[in-house]
Amino acid sequence: MAGIEIKTQVLDHVASDVLDRIIENMGNLRPVLFDIGEYMQGSVEERFRNETDPHGQPWEPLTEFTKKNKRGNQILTESGGSGLRGSIHYEVGSTSLEQGTNKIYGAIHQLGGTIKAKGGGALAIGRPGGAFALVKQVTIPQREYLGLSKEDRDIIDETLWRHALPPAAQ
Repeated sequence: MAGIEIKTQVLDHVASDVLDRIIENMGNLRPVLFDIGEYMQGSVEERFRNETDPHGQPWEPLTEFTKKNKRGNQILTESGGSGLRGSIHYEVGSTSLEQGTNKIYGAIHQLGGTIKAKGGGALAIGRPGGAFALVKQVTIPQREYLGLSKEDRDIIDETLWRHALPPAAQ
């Protein structure tokens, strides 16, 4: 995946024990990882709908310049679904789950930062109708959309336990 992705490594011995039990009971991790991936897709979509980060904090509001030059009024969302919001996906390996975007600009929105024109030139910012605004730099505030909330961690734990138990114990 290009752009931005968040990877989590299991260092907790209890979680590692649960994963070991899942492998014992199921033979592989793919089913539980698919369940977690589907859950996380919904969690990220909810962040875009509510315009909040994984901790429930509202994203920085749009500037007046951005409001004037944007097609819609939702933060990090353009009409048509081909933008950042529509690009979030996950991939499951035999022992891994990755969620992220293939959009090159995903990282600047996740982490925030300043983009400066190279060589003293100008950045061309697209405007509705095909016009452009020329600026020397633009500062993008952090609007974290990937990551795990407390609720996400709790649901992932429940999902792991559900898959770890042998079918007769459920």
